[in-house]
Amino acid sequence: SGSSVLIQGENGTGKELVARAVHRHSNRADKLFLAKNCAAIPDQLLESELFGHEKGSFTGASFERKGIFEEADGGTLFLDEISEMPMGLQAKLLRVLQEGEVQRVGSNEVIPVDVRIISSTNRDLQKEVQQNNFRKDLYFRLNVIPVFLPALRERRDDIPLLAEHFLKKYSEKLGVSVLGISEDGMRWLVSQNWDGNVRELENTIERAVVMATKNVLDAAAFAPMEALVDNPGELDLNMGEITIHEMEKRLILSTLKRYDNNRTRSADSLGISIRTLRNKLNEYRLSDPELSQMIDR
Repeated sequence: SGSSVLIQGENGTGKELVARAVHRHSNRADKLFLAKNCAAIPDQLLESELFGHEKGSFTGASFERKGIFEEADGGTLFLDEISEMPMGLQAKLLRVLQEGEVQRVGSNEVIPVDVRIISSTNRDLQKEVQQNNFRKDLYFRLNVIPVFLPALRERRDDIPLLAEHFLKKYSEKLGVSVLGISEDGMRWLVSQNWDGNVRELENTIERAVVMATKNVLDAAAFAPMEALVDNPGELDLNMGEITIHEMEKRLILSTLKRYDNNRTRSADSLGISIRTLRNKLNEYRLSDPELSQMIDR
């Protein structure tokens, strides 16, 4: 089907994974799947990102450029955080969906496109419509096939399966021999609220695997990073020759390496604030040149 799909759910529930799965099982599977986060691009640039622009159409437009609609022609376009799209641009998106054609910024020419739209939001889009923050006609165009992803705390029976999946994934990826999760460890995982949903669970399992000192993870292995950072002396972990500070340092460095030294994403993955991460880097006397050298190893 080429019908539009609207995926609603909290942050971290796996909306893009669902969008990719819908694409893989569609008759467009052999075509491109492209994604664009509407909240991550300044309003004044989003129109150009979506529809393209002609050379000289605005300051800095030194060459013509295709928009993502043209690039995704024949395939699927995933518009993440659609609720953050400005009202004026919502009207232009509606026209594209109605007419099946785009018009680049600075051009009068219309270009036909055949793109399936899958959009997502962490907001109640129907409520946004009622509050006049989102166009009703666009909402109905996007919401042909609605998908709601419940929060992880509302489907706790899925947690053991997900935890085992992530354990296997990161044990293999990191080359660590972690065989399983103990009963008390699994009880701890199931008991948590997981405000960050599947993404937070995955980060927690990855962190535990990185820091594992035993081949079975118990409840203590899942201690939040904030506890490790704020009270390292209070954690009773058998680390042999490796100190808790050294483990913490290794964890921070491995996370920075995974995210190409992007501190914002690294702090998010570690479950700490960017300020806490900066403080830890200062504590371990890791300057930017030293970091780059250690991460490149």
